[in-house]
Amino acid sequence: MAIRIRLGDYERVTGDVLGRDAIGCFPRMTEAEALEAGRGVWRLDMKIVSRERFLLITDAGQGLVRAVAEITAVTEHDTDRGRKKALEANLLGPGHPMYDTYINQPDPLANDSRNSVKYGDLPEELPFRTRDCACGCGGTTTHDFVPGHELRAIQARVREHFGGSVLSFITWLDAELPPAAPAS
Repeated sequence: MAIRIRLGDYERVTGDVLGRDAIGCFPRMTEAEALEAGRGVWRLDMKIVSRERFLLITDAGQGLVRAVAEITAVTEHDTDRGRKKALEANLLGPGHPMYDTYINQPDPLANDSRNSVKYGDLPEELPFRTRDCACGCGGTTTHDFVPGHELRAIQARVREHFGGSVLSFITWLDAELPPAAPAS
């Protein structure tokens, strides 16, 4: 599935957690401006978002795709409306099948919902759904790891960097990371 974010009307903002001074769509905005305006902050389902690779930014006015990007990360931010997420992404360009099919075309995931976020399957993304397992085993998957291989990858790093000592790894991790925010 891809994620579609539909931009509303242009508006100036202050105190934006992403440092933006405006959000929404305006005439003649560039693809980079559309991505910046639409990448966050949203209430996103992490179970879905963590598996997705592509982001389409559309405008509510004309219903056209204004930017096509590949998602590289999801970040969390405290807002006055609770904890929300933003997408980090790289714009795609001419020659990429997702870009060539959707840029400046009607929203392929248009619906009557007022929700700006929509998840949906797009045929052009199918060749990109399979990727190499992140553990390095040579297997392929539609997720980051072949099932069970995330533990294999962690164990390999513990052996390589901590002499196989899980306690050493946890001690190092606790020293490197700031304390986690309490779950709400």
